[in-house]
Amino acid sequence: MSRWRPGYLLVLISAFCFAAGGNVVKALFKLGYSPATLSQLRVWWAFGWLLVALLLFSPSLLRVRSSELPTLAVFGGIGLAGVQFSYYLTIARINIAIALLVQYLGLVGIVAWERFHRSQPVGREIWGALMLVLVGAFFAVGAYRPSLLRVNLPGVGLGLVSAGFFAFYMLRASTLARRLNTWTILIYGFGTGGVLWAGYDLATRTALPTDWRIWAVMALVGLVGTLVGHALFVIAVRTIRPSAAGIVATAEPIFAGLIAFAVLGDRLEPLQLVGAAIVISGIVTVQLSAREPVMAEAVLQ
Repeated sequence: MSRWRPGYLLVLISAFCFAAGGNVVKALFKLGYSPATLSQLRVWWAFGWLLVALLLFSPSLLRVRSSELPTLAVFGGIGLAGVQFSYYLTIARINIAIALLVQYLGLVGIVAWERFHRSQPVGREIWGALMLVLVGAFFAVGAYRPSLLRVNLPGVGLGLVSAGFFAFYMLRASTLARRLNTWTILIYGFGTGGVLWAGYDLATRTALPTDWRIWAVMALVGLVGTLVGHALFVIAVRTIRPSAAGIVATAEPIFAGLIAFAVLGDRLEPLQLVGAAIVISGIVTVQLSAREPVMAEAVLQ
């Protein structure tokens, strides 16, 4: 049996941060705010918070070799901005439960990439845990409801695109985390995303919200539901492989459901609780997997 590694706890806290931010964004959707608007606000705020912190406390982390800039730009444009925008476009067309489920299919690609491209051993425990969390997520998000099973092909297609971005983000983050500081990765990642969004606004003449309250709410989402969530995840993949981190990250809909229950009074159905239990069993399975290699210890930097 493998020992407990801090990386698993960091991914769980990261999933909670994302779930909290997702509930806020879901509420703003109902008020009529677009996916593009909310996606860019959270990226800009995450960049702003981190830039101020680094300028005040560790400006040296802003320096990076010029050879790393293209890689960081791709990570920011595709891995950070891409996965958030495609996910928001998806949940604007199909129910958030189905959107999450489709995005989690990216985990299959991550496990396959590790096995066949990186030639890493993938034992039956990993595959078993993957199947458990996918089945559990199906019930945990309530995807079994007949009303949610109506096929919206554009929405599902966007969900699959989001799944691809999701897989790319996890794999690329694990690679960059081996050689670069966490905060350096994120400042350039969010910076690239912010530049792309600025170009998008200029090209489409998108009008941003004028209500300061939306900016204030998204400032909090940018800090907790974006910057902290991504930082904890990048730190975690220094010690655990992307497939394991992705499997543990499926705790997000469980946290989202619990937050909605506690704060909004949303009712949890028995099958959702069963699904949550199955997801938890999958997370425990991957943690106890004896075949998962122990990677370098995480550095909180």
